[in-house]
Amino acid sequence: MHWGHPPTIRALAKHEAKTDRCDGDRLGKFQLRGILPQSYLAPPEVRQRRERTRYRMALVTLRTGVKNRIQAILHRLGILHTFSDLFGKAGRRFLETLPLPEGSARALRGYLDVMDILSLSIAEVERWMEENLEEDQIVRLLMTIPGIGLILAHVIRSEIGQIERFPTARHLASYDGLAPMSNDTAGREGPRHCSAACNHVLRWALIEAVHGVQRTKGARGLRLRKLYARLSAGSNPRSPRLRRQRCARTSPVTLWSAAGKPSARPVRNWAVRRRIPILCRAYPPCQPEPQGSAGNRRLPQHAGIFGYFKPPNAVRPDWVYRSWATS
Repeated sequence: MHWGHPPTIRALAKHEAKTDRCDGDRLGKFQLRGILPQSYLAPPEVRQRRERTRYRMALVTLRTGVKNRIQAILHRLGILHTFSDLFGKAGRRFLETLPLPEGSARALRGYLDVMDILSLSIAEVERWMEENLEEDQIVRLLMTIPGIGLILAHVIRSEIGQIERFPTARHLASYDGLAPMSNDTAGREGPRHCSAACNHVLRWALIEAVHGVQRTKGARGLRLRKLYARLSAGSNPRSPRLRRQRCARTSPVTLWSAAGKPSARPVRNWAVRRRIPILCRAYPPCQPEPQGSAGNRRLPQHAGIFGYFKPPNAVRPDWVYRSWATS
């Protein structure tokens, strides 16, 4: 069975007749010619792990909605409080002893009961994840990134799947929706934006890690906090949404550099300072590939929501990061 890549197939079949029979014939011709773009189909064990993590995410979203409704009840009645956590022990005692009208009191009690049930279900899922999900090398590397704990590491690990399918860190950043896309025309530089065609669960998890870094203190996560502060300063400060996206973009790059390609070598300092990641084939030192050959072609910055796709019969060389100044 072949799992096609819909956006690329749509681009290949542009200005063609659109019927079920024509689509079937066109896909068969693509397959016979070896140019059928294919998407990534996660193995069954990865899909089952995603079901658990996404189930927890759905429960947390429901609990957040219930908390917001409780806050809305207090807001409509003009009730103020000074609790940092309204749903902690002291906040719960405050909510249970509030003299409210009959309708508001009944709604508040119902919301609190629903929130308790959701909290128990979330705790049960987290306990199962801690006891049954295996901590492999990718999970351990993820937990070294500031803001990512055990539960969030398992969420990111299940959404990425096989990290070896991403040839570069740019492809991984494109897959999680944190790579900005250009919109330039006729010498005019348009605004950059992140594509909506991405893995939304993975993007949520990486941005959630940035929220965790902002709540921490000390040396851990200091670099990300400085980056967030630098983006919020100056004459043209970025919006909070763009700041979080920019900080979250460092996590997939760090993860891919550490675990994506074990044979990868980092670029030299001069290339890092100038932000010049040079892609070349694995040639011996001091023997760069001649100009104009296939090895000097740059990979596409945005390769779609399913990462890097290629025809089934194509042969892709092993790419490594290397500086031309390698001695």
